[in-house]
Amino acid sequence: MFSRIETAARKSLRQNLHLNTLTGRTPSQTLLTSSTTTSSQWLQTCRFASTRSTSTSAQQEPKSQLPRHIRRQSLQGTGKGAAKRIGDEDEGSGTMKLLDPYILSKRVRRLCDEGKLDDAVAMVKNSPRDAINVPVWNTLIWESMKKKRFQLAYKLYVDMKRRGFSPTTRTFQTMFTGWSKIESWSGHSQLMSNARVLYDAHQRHITSLKRHNPDSEDISVGPLAAYIKILGNAGEYEEIFDVFQALDSAGPFSPDAQIYTAMFQAIANMRYVLSGKGITAPDNWDTKVAADARRLWTQLVSQSLGAQVVDAFTATTAISALSKGTKDDQDLAFQIVEDYFGLQRKGRKVESASYMQNNCRLGPPALGTILKLCNESGDYAACLDFFQQVKERPDQDGGLSIIDRPHVEEVLKARFNLPDPLGVGQDSLKLLEWMLRQERHGSGAQVRPAMSTYNLVLSACWKGTDWPSAITTFELMTGYLGKDFNHNSNTPPKRRVSQGQPLLPSAEAMASIMRTALATRQLRYIQQSLRMLEHIGIDHIALKSLASSDKDDKKLSKDFKNKAFYGAKLATTLSESVKLLTAHSAESSPEELAKWRSFATRCQKQFERSSNNATGYIPTKLKQDTTKASWRRTRI
Repeated sequence: MFSRIETAARKSLRQNLHLNTLTGRTPSQTLLTSSTTTSSQWLQTCRFASTRSTSTSAQQEPKSQLPRHIRRQSLQGTGKGAAKRIGDEDEGSGTMKLLDPYILSKRVRRLCDEGKLDDAVAMVKNSPRDAINVPVWNTLIWESMKKKRFQLAYKLYVDMKRRGFSPTTRTFQTMFTGWSKIESWSGHSQLMSNARVLYDAHQRHITSLKRHNPDSEDISVGPLAAYIKILGNAGEYEEIFDVFQALDSAGPFSPDAQIYTAMFQAIANMRYVLSGKGITAPDNWDTKVAADARRLWTQLVSQSLGAQVVDAFTATTAISALSKGTKDDQDLAFQIVEDYFGLQRKGRKVESASYMQNNCRLGPPALGTILKLCNESGDYAACLDFFQQVKERPDQDGGLSIIDRPHVEEVLKARFNLPDPLGVGQDSLKLLEWMLRQERHGSGAQVRPAMSTYNLVLSACWKGTDWPSAITTFELMTGYLGKDFNHNSNTPPKRRVSQGQPLLPSAEAMASIMRTALATRQLRYIQQSLRMLEHIGIDHIALKSLASSDKDDKKLSKDFKNKAFYGAKLATTLSESVKLLTAHSAESSPEELAKWRSFATRCQKQFERSSNNATGYIPTKLKQDTTKASWRRTRI
């Protein structure tokens, strides 16, 4: 190699000497220039031919100790490798800067708001890699979830990983939160498999963070609260507890209020989920759920600073899960009501500080759950007592302003189920009139009576054989005056100005009115109820539209079955009433009696046809007898 270099140097020297006569330089100057050039070339050639570093201070490549996805996230966090903002120019140059991920995310949201989700997906996939980061993918995934494109969201998650982007805790939170909006998983078996795969990936992600960066804020159980809700909606009872047991006993990856709330809510609603899947829960299901809820609550309150973990929503879901258990479970639920919401049975008062220090302000969801607990446990007097305590509370502690229509309906159910039927109709009517006053004086639509409210009041009137209260309820509901139906008249009754929104009675309401009149055995009341039914019209109650719709639907709606049942009950009561009037034909005109016979026959045929469409529905609920192991049916 050195011989070739020397030969090249001599050749260059001869050329320079030959040019000396042309340039006017002396041989010494030419020799100096040639030798300098030759030496430079020789040093340069040796430097590039060597395999060693030319400088002892050259930086060596650092040996990586962290996983690749953590190094990527740190680079993204410090801004290294991030694209520049578009539209800005470098100083001293006319080049445009590159697209910024923040700008790209805004464009994605704008396209999705315009309904162009597919265009947003194409834009992200075709953007330069420097313009994309994990938050951009998270934005695109969330927009897909909002459009209920659940499978597309998972494909985007897979595509993100293939392009070299590692998912963060926020990515898992986005995925699980979006999927938790699916209420029925019966048609999403593949998506459920994807959710399990995603859960395994989340566990590996957390394990890596705990090993390499134990103080990271990304170590969080937030995504798992949504995953537990997914498992609850899918009916995976045992898998819910597998996820819970996989959590740490302490630290940032231990159960928090969100996890306990999701657990209580999932197990409390599991019976309805299984019923929707066509699965009949075992007889001891409610006891099992309450026992698991008791263990969860015991673990929750035994944690350090447990009082700070429990919030109003957590306490509410725990009460709901315990409400259908044994007497001990229900007593624990009442204890939670006392400790965290300040409501006690038997009228005892609780100081505000004793429960407000737990940061559990009584709200509408909590009050509804507490009143349902009273009815589930059979302590109907406590339901009335709690309702009265709330009415007397100041608003800052959850007082009169939180009461709405479902709360009053729970109180009406409790009053109906009290053993003493004396005065049940009048008490229910007073509650109805109180609702109408509250509606006029500021509470508005939240306490406005609905048809279900009138049905409960009229059922109470039937139980107490209280015809005057039934007539008053009919007047408040429809706007008609009851006295307009006392006698047969060719002039149709007119509605008076109603204080609320008038409603035409349903089949259940008219059945209760007819049964109340029949229970009195007073012919004038029976005649009055028949005139009311005739004026309302059988066509309104017979549900012709419902009977003709959804004929091919194998599963008829519960509302249709309920109305068909009470329609059949109304037809039966109508036939018995006409028979009683026929037995005392002297008390009715022949024309009116003949009209009622024809009316009863037509009503019987119409409701028999509707009842046959709603096969065998009985609107009752199962209620566990706390003193026996068997089940008994009670009317609602």
